[in-house]
Amino acid sequence: MATATKKPSSPPPTPSSPHAQGTAPVARNVLERALQGVDAIYRFLSSLKLAVISLSTLAAVLAYATVFESQYGMAAVQEWIYRSKGFAVLLAFLGMNILCAALIRFPWKKRQIGFVITHAGLLILLAGSWMSVQKADEGQVGMLEGDTNRQLVRIDYPKVRVRKLDAHNEVDGPEYAIDFRPGNFAWGPGQPRPRGVLRSALDTLTLGLFGDRDAQVDILADTPADPFKFVVKSYLPASMPALAHIPDPAGVPMVRIRPRFKGPQMPEARDVFSNDEQWFKTDRRFYRAARTQGPAQFAFLYVDRPEMVDDFLNPPREAGQEGVARFHYRDSSGKKRSYDWRLDDQEGKTITLPDSDLAVTLTHARDISLERSGFEERLDASSMRVAEFNIRQGDGPEVHHLGVAGLPMIPNVIPKEDGDGKAPAPLVSINYYHPPVIDPKTNGLFGVVEVLASTGGQLYYRVFGRGEAGQSLGVIRGTPGPLNKGEDIVAFGGNPNQPMTISFKVDEYLPAGREKEVCEAITLPKGQLGNGIPAALAEMTIDGHTEEFWIRRSPSLDPLFQRVTFPSGVYEVAFDVDRKDLGFVLKLDDFEVGFDPGTEQASKFVSEVRLSDESMGIADRPHTISMNEPLTHRDYTFYQSSYVRHVDPRTGQEDGRFQSVFQVAIDPGRRVKYAGCILVVLGAFVQFYMRAGLFSDGGKREREQDAARARKRAEAARQSPGSTVAMVSESEEAL
Repeated sequence: MATATKKPSSPPPTPSSPHAQGTAPVARNVLERALQGVDAIYRFLSSLKLAVISLSTLAAVLAYATVFESQYGMAAVQEWIYRSKGFAVLLAFLGMNILCAALIRFPWKKRQIGFVITHAGLLILLAGSWMSVQKADEGQVGMLEGDTNRQLVRIDYPKVRVRKLDAHNEVDGPEYAIDFRPGNFAWGPGQPRPRGVLRSALDTLTLGLFGDRDAQVDILADTPADPFKFVVKSYLPASMPALAHIPDPAGVPMVRIRPRFKGPQMPEARDVFSNDEQWFKTDRRFYRAARTQGPAQFAFLYVDRPEMVDDFLNPPREAGQEGVARFHYRDSSGKKRSYDWRLDDQEGKTITLPDSDLAVTLTHARDISLERSGFEERLDASSMRVAEFNIRQGDGPEVHHLGVAGLPMIPNVIPKEDGDGKAPAPLVSINYYHPPVIDPKTNGLFGVVEVLASTGGQLYYRVFGRGEAGQSLGVIRGTPGPLNKGEDIVAFGGNPNQPMTISFKVDEYLPAGREKEVCEAITLPKGQLGNGIPAALAEMTIDGHTEEFWIRRSPSLDPLFQRVTFPSGVYEVAFDVDRKDLGFVLKLDDFEVGFDPGTEQASKFVSEVRLSDESMGIADRPHTISMNEPLTHRDYTFYQSSYVRHVDPRTGQEDGRFQSVFQVAIDPGRRVKYAGCILVVLGAFVQFYMRAGLFSDGGKREREQDAARARKRAEAARQSPGSTVAMVSESEEAL
């Protein structure tokens, strides 16, 4: 009997620590969980749920972007939505969903070809869009007839340009260009802005860029080697130039007079002047400024002596046609005296001032033309009335004196042109009173209002109205007197005989002030907010000296520099945009603008240009660019977009020429996006419209399957008569 021999059992495993025994299963479990997590993420990214969420969110964002663009413009929607990180993340999720939804079905069936083509087209479309965001560029090119240009003006990339001038007003040294990204909404003190508003792009030197307390700006550098420090303190996306009037001990007297008129049917009074026109600024030559609007003239005068204030408030009662000269002098006893001399028919005659040895001879009383003198606009008059006298004291030499009507601060003694430039001491002080000419038939005036300021800060006024029939010189209406700031004075009308009322008041008065160019915000209609001219309040520091000023972008495509003076020199600063070299040259030979009959609405723009590109061997190749006929070269496409009436920079007036403006765009992703769109359309066509013919056998397979099932049931019925299967089969045969 055979005996079974028991095999010795394998030796037990070498004992080890519990940690070593459990390492492998734990690692396997962790790997399995990681793979399960990756698989779950992969299935989620390819799920229909994510597709619904992504597409719904994208549709909602695009709908909001459409409304946002209609209110704030294309530039704002680009900044806040289309180029934002959130929108990029949304498109990234959509792209991953499209990719994973296609990959999870791999290997693809023949019937899924349309599905694959559509998803590939969507991915290519997203890739092309990303290329456009990264590499596309656009701007404008503007030229006058005969001009050549090779620069692309990139409107969406603002820059601040700074350059120093030498003693001959020529550029001295490098021009500094600072990238400026202010955004599309106003900000300033009390209105925080995003970080990174200013970024520097200098070739050789680095500027220190700082922000104010209420705005956060990246500080780039602050070293002693910096040539200057530049601060942007406020920004306006749409602005208009204005003048601010600020106190300045070195300035001149200025006042804000606010005239208002009210007609018989008007519910309330209206301002006569605009805000800037309400300011009257004197100068040190005449100390008078005047402005006319409609039937009334308003004037502001400044005097520095009490007797001049008294002359203003107490003019002679009867002035006649030639006016009255009031002489202020000292008599034989040294007492101050005054004497009025009516000048009608007195030319060539001599009088002796009472209680003195002063002999006065009237030589002339006449009008002096102000045409071509530069003073006509300042004084708002075509001429000024002057009375000339020769005055002798005792046996002394004659001294030529003059008095100017309405200008008491003009010296009574003027140096002789052939002398040493020094004027002799005046023997008397002369105030020449000649009422203004108020004649609607000759100058259209019905009245004159004068406001006087003195050294003590007190204001006074007087009003001239029309005289009697046939008299052209005005007469004082009412009683001249002091004027308080903010006090409303009725100058004309206000009675049944004169239903129209003209009143005035002084809102502000500066004994010494100066004008400063500033910019004010304007409100544009919805949909036009991106069309404003931006401006910024800047602060520049050089060698410890700081100047604050406004810079405004040019309304044309040419940079607009303004001068800023420092003790160390003069600088020019411009709120400009980036200018990119195209690499080739365009010359505008002819530009034609067509207008609709009887309107200023342009109906066509046509530009005849010549293209030169040395690198491609092209010289003066002619092209026609019109609204429907662009020019494409080196992937740059030039569209005829608009025109600008050219303004002469020296005169500020239009010179009759037109500047042709081309919109220029380059988009390396355009072809990729077109290819993606074509694939999407092709995939949809393949998937939905060719399904029955291209990927189907016409129903043959389904018919064969139905016949096979019928044969099986018949065979089963023969094998089991009377069964349920047999009855079903018999019923089908009966049918």
